[in-house]
Amino acid sequence: MSARIFSANEISTKKIVELILQGHLVAIPTETVYGLAANASDEKAIKKIFQLKNRPEDHPLIVHIASPLLGQSVESFWETKLSEWAHDVPPEAILLAKQHWPGPLTLVLKKAKQVSNMITGGQETIAIRAPKHPWTIEILRAFNGGLVAPSANRFGRISPTTAQHVLDEFQYSETHHELMILDGGSCDVGIESTILDLSRLDQTGPTILRPGMILESDICATLGLTKLGQKDNTIRHSGGILGHYAPHTQMVSMDIGQLRIEDISNQKVVVVTFLDIKTLRNQWASSSIDWIHIPLDPHAVAKQMYQLLRDLDQKGYQKIIIHELPSGIEWSGIQDRLSRAVYGSGVH
Repeated sequence: MSARIFSANEISTKKIVELILQGHLVAIPTETVYGLAANASDEKAIKKIFQLKNRPEDHPLIVHIASPLLGQSVESFWETKLSEWAHDVPPEAILLAKQHWPGPLTLVLKKAKQVSNMITGGQETIAIRAPKHPWTIEILRAFNGGLVAPSANRFGRISPTTAQHVLDEFQYSETHHELMILDGGSCDVGIESTILDLSRLDQTGPTILRPGMILESDICATLGLTKLGQKDNTIRHSGGILGHYAPHTQMVSMDIGQLRIEDISNQKVVVVTFLDIKTLRNQWASSSIDWIHIPLDPHAVAKQMYQLLRDLDQKGYQKIIIHELPSGIEWSGIQDRLSRAVYGSGVH
C-alpha cells in the first residue's frame, strides 16, 4: 500500500476533495479518533474501506456531515442536512444537533431510500454525526456531501488518535489502495462518539447504543427528559461487537488493591492504576512489574487511553493489568471501550 502523512500546509482542501471524488480513501482527523473516509455516495470507494480494514460488511458505518457556517440558520441547516440521509427526521434530532453538533454524538435515524445498504449494513437505519475538528469541517463544507469514516485501523484493534497511528496500521497492508493521511494533531476527545438511537422513539424513546463522552445526563437535559430508554440490542452499530479496540497483548481489568502473586506468575507485566505508584512499588518488590499512573479524570483518561494501549502493546509485556474504573456515568464510555478491549485482547 502507498500511504503518506500530509500536514495542512502540504495539501489544499480543493485537492483533498478532488481525490475523494475520484474514489480515493483519506484518513481524516476528528475530535474523537482518526477516521478512514470515503465518499458516502460512492459504493466502490466504500468497499475499499471494508477491504482495507477487514471489516464485516454487515457492520454499519457512520456518515459524517458538515456543520453550518456562522450566520446560517442552524435549525433550517440541520433539517436540510439530515433529510438528505434520513426520512421522518424527528424534532429531537434537531434539538440534539443544535446543542451538541459539531461534536462527539452520533444519531441513528430512519434511513432515506437512496442510502446505500453498504452504509447501513442492510438495516433500515442510518447513523449520522457532525465532527468537530476544524480541518475536517473545512473539507466537509467544500465537499458538500457525506463521508463515511470508521476508525482508521484494522477492524477490532486499537483506534488511532494520531496520524502516525494510522500510518503504523496500514503502511504494510497488502493492498493496491493509496491512502492519504491528514495530520490534524492528537484527537481532543480520544474515544469514539456516543451513539444515540432515535429511530424507534414511539417504541423505546431515545436510547444509547454506545456510550461516549456525551453523557445520558447531557442528552436528557437537551430533550427535557429524566431518563432514556433501554438499549435495543437488535440494532447493529459501530463498536458493538464484544471484542473491539483491542491490543495484541493480553489485558485484564481488576481492583489493584486485590492484586495477588498468582496474577503476576513471573510474567513481565505492566499495571496501569490510579493509585500511588511509590506505595505500590514498596508493596511489590518485583522487577517483572512496571507501574503506570493515570489521573482520576475521565476526560484525561479518554484522551490518552488509546495512545497508552498502543505504546504498551509494543513493549513486549505478557500482560497489561488495568485498574478497574470508577462506576460513575462519566466513566461509562471509557468502561465500554476497555471492557471490549479486554475481551478481544491477546488474539493475534
